[in-house]
This record gives sequence, structure tokens and C-alpha cells, in this order.
Amino acid sequence: MSIARPPEDAHAEARQGAGRSPDVARPPEDAHAEARQGASPPERALRDDPPSAGERLWRRRSLALLAVLLPLTIAVTAYDSVRQWWTGRDLFAREAAGDAPAGFGGLRWQLTGLRMAPAPAGGRIPADAMAVVAQFSVQATGAQPARAPLECVVSLEDGEGRRWTPTLALPLPRASERECNAAIRAAAKEGGTQRVQHAFLVPREVAATLRPAISLASQRPYYLRFARRPELVQAQ
Repeated sequence: MSIARPPEDAHAEARQGAGRSPDVARPPEDAHAEARQGASPPERALRDDPPSAGERLWRRRSLALLAVLLPLTIAVTAYDSVRQWWTGRDLFAREAAGDAPAGFGGLRWQLTGLRMAPAPAGGRIPADAMAVVAQFSVQATGAQPARAPLECVVSLEDGEGRRWTPTLALPLPRASERECNAAIRAAAKEGGTQRVQHAFLVPREVAATLRPAISLASQRPYYLRFARRPELVQAQ
């Protein structure tokens, strides 16, 4: 005859059976810790090993190369800046006699007229301004082919080096004269003698001291300057 066990005994055995399970799940952090421990010796070896002789030699060569390249880079940059400054300015004048032809930039230049007159004030013309008109003839010489465009600039220069460039505020009568760039391109392409004319507005107190100058981009830092002052004429 079998004797039934109390319910609490069955529950106790069930708890004991669950406690005897051989595979106990470990916390996740324990597994990560073991993984780190297994990977740490090679990493520590890489960090602790001293650099090889080849690596030390490569580092020394890199530092030596840097010490050479850095000053060289600075020198090249400075040279380019100085060259741009040098070739972008009119620094040295080549003097030409008043009415005599002068060769400059593969062209023959001659000042044919330089007149001034008081400008009527009003509109875009300031008070106490003097109007100056400069006229030149230009001809290709063939000695040095003129490069087009040459970026010709005609200006008036005073004794202190100040310059005045042409103005459009003064209307000029229609004539065969051209502005400088058009004239030199025509001289290089068509040949013959081309005529240049430009008008200027300058302060009245310096007008009598001005001298005409011609600048070509291909000839900088040199420019051509004529030894002639404006002639005062009566405005018509």
C-alpha cells in the first residue's frame, strides 16, 4: 500500500532538483571580463615593445626631411609674393625726350600732343579741375613682337610719383585716335602708325608739373615716361 507524500515534500524536491543543475548561467559581465583578459596580453605586448631600429631610423629621417621642406616651402612662397609684387608695379622709368620717338615693348612711341585747359565745373567734373589731353603715335618695330593684349595704361605722373588715369567725364571729338590697348593691338596686327588719345581730369595746382607715362604689363617693373609738360591752351 503506497503512502501519498504531502504536497510540501514534492515542492521541496522540485526546488532541490533545480538547484542541482550543473549549467549555471554566468552574468554577462563575467564573460566580457574573461574576453578582455584573453585579449590583453598581445595588446600589452604591442604597447610595451620598444620601437625597432628601422622605426627609429624612419622617424629620424622624417624629422630631418621636415626640417628641410618647411624652410623651402616658406622660401618658395615668399619668392612668389616678391615676384608678383615686382612684376605688378611700375618702379623704374625709362626716360624719353619730349618729342623724340622712343622704343618700348616692341613698339615705337612718340608724344605728339599734350595740352591742358580749365575744365568747366558741373556734373562729374569737380571744381578747380584742369582738363589734360595726351596724344601719341605708336608703331610696331618688329624688333620684339608685341604680345596682345599688352594691358597698356596711359597716365600722368607728378614729381611725387602720384598718378592720374584717363577719365570718361570729358567727351572727346570723334577722330582717328584710339585708346591705348586698341591702338597697340592694331599696330601689332595691321602695322602702320596708330594714334592714341586720352583725356584726364587733374587738380589745377599740379597740372603744370605732370608728365605723361606709358605702362605695359609685359615690361614691368619698367615704364616709359616723357620729359614734357602740358601746354596751356584756351578752352573752346
